[in-house]
Amino acid sequence: MLRSIVLEENDNMMKEINTIKEKIDNIEKKIDDIINILLNEVKGDCKKMGDHIDFVEKVYDNVKNPLGFICNKINYFSKDNKDYTLTDTEPIELLSNDDINDILLENQSKETGQ
Repeated sequence: MLRSIVLEENDNMMKEINTIKEKIDNIEKKIDDIINILLNEVKGDCKKMGDHIDFVEKVYDNVKNPLGFICNKINYFSKDNKDYTLTDTEPIELLSNDDINDILLENQSKETGQ
């Protein structure tokens, strides 16, 4: 009687161990898939984005001084006499999460006509 209980418990534990092994194998396969995606797809997309950012920065560096010169000349002739730069000279005020939510709700209510 005791032996049959022990054997039954042993069988139950072996089933649980096998179930756990299967789950671990599934998790390892999913991790391998994720690593494959990261190495092949995301890495390539990041490189493309990096190349695009470099291009935009080079164009900006080439355009900002002539554009600033033109803006300053137009201002001079408009008698505003303010010098404009294409770089931030004052800190930017960031919106809080509440402000963003309010704007989104306002836009959503305008779209729905409420």
